[in-house]
Amino acid sequence: MTNRSSHDTRQRILQLATMLGIHLAAVSLPAAEAPSGTGTMPYASPTAVSCSANGRWLATANRGDNSVSLIDRKTGQQVDRLIIGQSPQDIVAVKDNWFLCVTTAGDLVRLAVAERRLTLAEQLPIGGELRGIAVSAALGQAWITRSLRAEVAVVDLEKFQLVATVSVGGLPRGLAMSPDGRKVAVTCSGPGEILLCDTATGKVIQRHGIPGLNVGTPAFAPKGDAVFFPWTYDAGSHPSRGNIRRGWVVGSRVGRLTTADGNKAGEQSEVTGMTLDVPGRAVGDVAAIAVTDDRIFLTAGGSHEILRLSRAGLPLAAISGTDLIEPTLAADSTRFQRLILGGRPQGLCLLPADRRGYITDQLADVVHEIDLDRFILLRTMSVASGTKATPQQSLARQGEAIFYDAERSLDQWYSCHTCHFEGGGNSVTLDTFNDGSVGSYKTVLPLFGVTETGPWTWHGWQTDLRESLAKSFTDTMQGKRPTAREIDALLAYLKTLRCPPSPFQATTPQQAAAITRGQKLFMSERAGCITCHDGPGFSGGGIHEVDLGSADDAYVGFNPPALVGLSRKTNWLHHGRARTLEDLLIRYHGPDRVSGNRPFAESEVQDLVAFLRSL
Repeated sequence: MTNRSSHDTRQRILQLATMLGIHLAAVSLPAAEAPSGTGTMPYASPTAVSCSANGRWLATANRGDNSVSLIDRKTGQQVDRLIIGQSPQDIVAVKDNWFLCVTTAGDLVRLAVAERRLTLAEQLPIGGELRGIAVSAALGQAWITRSLRAEVAVVDLEKFQLVATVSVGGLPRGLAMSPDGRKVAVTCSGPGEILLCDTATGKVIQRHGIPGLNVGTPAFAPKGDAVFFPWTYDAGSHPSRGNIRRGWVVGSRVGRLTTADGNKAGEQSEVTGMTLDVPGRAVGDVAAIAVTDDRIFLTAGGSHEILRLSRAGLPLAAISGTDLIEPTLAADSTRFQRLILGGRPQGLCLLPADRRGYITDQLADVVHEIDLDRFILLRTMSVASGTKATPQQSLARQGEAIFYDAERSLDQWYSCHTCHFEGGGNSVTLDTFNDGSVGSYKTVLPLFGVTETGPWTWHGWQTDLRESLAKSFTDTMQGKRPTAREIDALLAYLKTLRCPPSPFQATTPQQAAAITRGQKLFMSERAGCITCHDGPGFSGGGIHEVDLGSADDAYVGFNPPALVGLSRKTNWLHHGRARTLEDLLIRYHGPDRVSGNRPFAESEVQDLVAFLRSL
C-alpha cells in the first residue's frame, strides 16, 4: 500500500483536532452501533453466561450484536433479547430478578427480569474497557476489571455508584469473588499475574507472576481455600516442529493459588500449575474455569472443547515444571476427560445442585448444556439474533472461525488469537520466523486496520498480505497452507477488526489542552514523529533507520507500526523493553535518538503521552 502525502496526513490530523470536541463530549456509544473490534453483526457471538439463583433462567452477554439474551432453562428457548450497549463482555446473576452486565464501551448495566422480559433498569458509566465482574450479594458490592485503566472498580449495588478503585497492574481481565466475600482474585495479562485483593480494605494482599499470556477467568474452590485459573504458558522457544511438540513454544495450563486462610500456620501462599497438553493433541486457548468440590471444568476455544479434571491427586508443581501432561493422568478417563463441542466454547457457569453446566459458543451462537456427572452434551440452546447475514458477513464469519481455530497449527497447540488476543497483541515477545532469522524475539503487532497499513512485519519486508497470512500458517503455526478461499475469508474478517475507542480522551479542559499541545508537538519538525508515522492509523509505510537495530537483524531499518490503540499495549517497540510511554519517549525513542534534536522536556513528554493515549 502506498503512503499518502504529508499534506493529506496533516489535513487528517487537523481534522482530528477539530473533532476532538465531539469525541470529548461522548460518554457512551449508542446501543445500536456496531461493536468495535469484532464487526460480527448480525451474529450474537455470546461470550458469557449466568444462571439465576432459582435455576429458572439463563442469560448470555452477546458481544456481536450488543445484546443480552434471556433463556427459559426448562424449555431451552430464547424468550427475550435486549440491546444494552456496545459489546457486552461479562454477566452475572445477583438475584432471581436482575442481572448485571459489563460492556466494553464502559458501562455497568443492571437489567430487571419480569414476566419473561428483560428491562434496562440502570446504567452506570465507568469507562476503561470493562471486562470481568464478580459480585457479593452479602456485601452489596460488584468488583469489575477496568482493563485499560489497570485497575478494578468497586460498585455499591444498593446505590449503584462507583465507590472505589483498586490499582492492580496491566490488563486485568478476569476476576472471581471468594465464597465468603472476603477476597477477590484478579488475573492480569500484561504482564501475566494473579492477585488477591481484600474486599474490606480494598488493598492487594498477594501478587504472583505467571510466565505467560492470556490469563483466563479464575474461580475459587467452594471452600475458598484455593483459587484456580487457566492461562497460556510462554515456554520461549522458536516454533520448530520439535519445539512445538515438546511444549517448548506455548502451552495450555491450569494453575492453583492457595489462599492464606487455607494454609497451616507459618506457611506462605504459593502458585502451582500443570500442563493440559497431550502429545499429538494439545489443548488450545483455555479461557474460563469452574470448580466444584471434586472437579475442575475448563473451556478451550481453540480446540473447541470443555475439559473435566478430578481434583484429587492432580500433579500440580512449580510452574516451570513439565511441558507435557503427566502420562498416567492423560490415560485415566476417570480423572481427565475432553468433550468436543465445536465452535468456540468460552463462558462457563455451573448449577451443581442440578448437575448441569452451561457453556457459551461464540461461533455457533448457542449455549451448550452438559451433564456434569456423565460429562455428555445434553442439548444446545440458540441465542441467534434472527437477522440474516449478507454474503460478505458470512465470509467474514468463516474467517473469524479460522482465526480462532487452533487446529490450523501443528497438533492444535495455538491459534491466531493466541498471539493476537481478540485481534490485538499481547504482553510478551515471540519468535515467529517472520523476520528472516531464528532467535529474534519481537512484540506482536495488533491487527486492527491491518488491511490498510502495509507493508507488514516490523521490518516491512512483506508487501503481499495474502502471502504474509499464508506464511503465518505454514511457518509460525507449522500447519497446512490455507486455500485461496480461506485467505479470502480471513481477509474479510481482518477488515472487520477496528480498534475500540480509547478511554483516555479528555473529559476536562486541562486534559483537552494537553492533548492539543501533544498533537502540535507530534507534528513538529523537532519531534519528527510525523516523518515516519504519516500513514493510515499513523502507521507510516516506509522503512526507517531509527537507531533501534542490532547486528543480528536480517533486515535493516524498521516499518513504523500504527499508533492508533497505543494505550492498549503494556510494552512498546519491537523488543518490548519500553514498559511505559514515558520510558519510550525518554530512553528509547526520543528526538535525540530519532532525529538528532534535543530531548523532550518532562512537560513535553506528558503532553505527547496524553495525545498518543487518546488515539
